[in-house]
Order: sequence, then structure tokens, then C-alpha cells
Amino acid sequence: MNEESYICHLVIPSRNYDASRKFYESVFGWRTQQQPGTTSIDILPPSEMGISAELNSEEDSIVPSIHVVDIDRTLELVEKHGGKKLGEKTPIGESGEYGHFALFEDPHGNRMVLYSES
Repeated sequence: MNEESYICHLVIPSRNYDASRKFYESVFGWRTQQQPGTTSIDILPPSEMGISAELNSEEDSIVPSIHVVDIDRTLELVEKHGGKKLGEKTPIGESGEYGHFALFEDPHGNRMVLYSES
């Protein structure tokens, strides 16, 4: 869409948070912490490099999040070009203080998330 659209986050499936935490902490030196208000676990690299990630027990495959300026407009483009909207724009936090997201599928059935601060 434009230069402000980029992959910004990954959801990594986990059926055992303790084992996953131990793996990522031991292999890569990443820290983990409970994500506020959810059952997910944030993965925190030791530096500011890379994108954010989380461990999530509700997913079966890795789900990338794409940062966009306007979720509603991007959802229109997704549908116009053969993708499928899987949900409406949803606030993160009680009133969207952590941004907003919406799920979609590309024309090949790959599930992804759109993310925006507003």
C-alpha cells in the first residue's frame, strides 16, 4: 500500500508456555513476560533489534502482523484484490490504548493481522 506498511509482529504457537519460554531464553537469550490482559507471553529480544513477538496457545501456525496506517482502508483493498476479511477492526486494551487490529486471509488462505496505533 505504501512505505508505512511493514511486518511488525509475529504470533508463535505454543501448547506449553514453560517449555517454549525455556527454549527461546536458552537458545536466543530472549526474555519473556506475561502480556498484560491476555494469556499470551511476550518475547523480548535483549536489544531493540527485530520485530516484536508473542507465544500464543490459541494459534496453530505463525501469524504475522502488518503495520498499516488505516485498517479499514486496507481491509477494503484486501477484499478488492481477492483476500477475505475475517473480522472487524478491534481495539487492543479496553479503549484501544495499545492500538487496533483486524484479521484477514490473503487469496491463498494465509491468515494475517493488520495493526495500527489508531
